[in-house]
Amino acid sequence: MPKVKVNDIDLHYEVYGEGPAMVFLSETACDGEVWKMNQVPEFSKDHRVIIHDYRGTGQSSKPSIDYTTKMFAEDVIGLLDHLEVDDAIVVGHSMGGRVAQLLALDYPQRVNKLVLASTGAHYPLTKGLPLKIMKEMIEWGYEKYEREHTILVGWSDEFVRSNPDKIERYLQVRMRNLCPVEFYLRHLLARQGHDTSQRLKDIKQPALIIVGEDDRNMTSEINHRMSTEILSKGIPNNKCVVLKNERHSYFFSNPDEAHRAIREFISE
Repeated sequence: MPKVKVNDIDLHYEVYGEGPAMVFLSETACDGEVWKMNQVPEFSKDHRVIIHDYRGTGQSSKPSIDYTTKMFAEDVIGLLDHLEVDDAIVVGHSMGGRVAQLLALDYPQRVNKLVLASTGAHYPLTKGLPLKIMKEMIEWGYEKYEREHTILVGWSDEFVRSNPDKIERYLQVRMRNLCPVEFYLRHLLARQGHDTSQRLKDIKQPALIIVGEDDRNMTSEINHRMSTEILSKGIPNNKCVVLKNERHSYFFSNPDEAHRAIREFISE
């Protein structure tokens, strides 16, 4: 599969379809495979869809150095340069939305529209490793923590009870290339250290902000519903969509609604 030398690493990426470029950025320590379940088939019909594995995940290099969301953004720019993409619609989920904000702020000419899905601008207090996450990971073990946390944060209890086979299919993809724990922690530190809270007013691109109605899990002092309010108040030109009865992983549990919101936005 394709790799490109970007900055100090080999970055794994995949491209599907033709048309305006559309970049999808995953959640914390998650490679690009998750987008292939629903978003690649949908948007590659009429877009050039670009996914990649962050440094430290999947088939990309895993240097043992400090990571930052700025570094992740610079890697994306290196990939777009390689692909000769002048500008793109950028869709960022969770930590990917933080990377997307930096792309819009630091490389404004490369982003024409912004989709910020269940993400935030900063963690005001917890800049290191959150105690709740560390406690559960030590007690449960890394792989069990990642699996159980994905279920808890991702879907309502009713969806979990009613769709065990669907969830297992998702987890098979999510867990197949689970990065070594060192790099999960390096991603977590990058996420917690991110702060664009004072720069939101400078995001000039049209932005769609999406969040699940029940995306309220607290691993630090702020959850995604609270973070969404900060984004919506801070970004000048935004539209906010709240998906009913959803938590964090609606791109899998309710892709049709998420896709409809994105398609309406990018067609405006």
